[in-house]
Amino acid sequence: MRRLLGTLFCMALVLGQGVANAAWTYMGHIDGHTVLIDLTTVELKGRNALVWMLTNYSSVTANQLLSATTHLEFDCDKNKVRYLQFYGYEGQMQSGARLISKTQSSVFVPVEIGTVMKSFQQIACTRGPFFRQEGVLNKPPK
Repeated sequence: MRRLLGTLFCMALVLGQGVANAAWTYMGHIDGHTVLIDLTTVELKGRNALVWMLTNYSSVTANQLLSATTHLEFDCDKNKVRYLQFYGYEGQMQSGARLISKTQSSVFVPVEIGTVMKSFQQIACTRGPFFRQEGVLNKPPK
């Protein structure tokens, strides 16, 4: 029994690390804030795609945040996005204390052309865990 509890505790620690060990790739700036994507988290879920985004704020926000991670879900066929989870941190790059945790999904909203969010959608919906072949962007997996 003790060994089982120890194993479960170790598994919880590994799984609980979540996006803390992410491999962030620079995507651009939104209103002076740096936006990054974790390409290792791109996940296909039916005809939708999920990915993690990190925002490093250029100055402290009203909520005392300097960075935030957001789990996004894109509806690849309908050109929409929604937020699944949001975590706000007191330091850059998810450092310091976690000050905000929101795990309630938002509603889908349209993705506007020419935005960084559109770039996220293109990467998530066309890349998946591996590059897809030309012409299979919106075909369901077999």
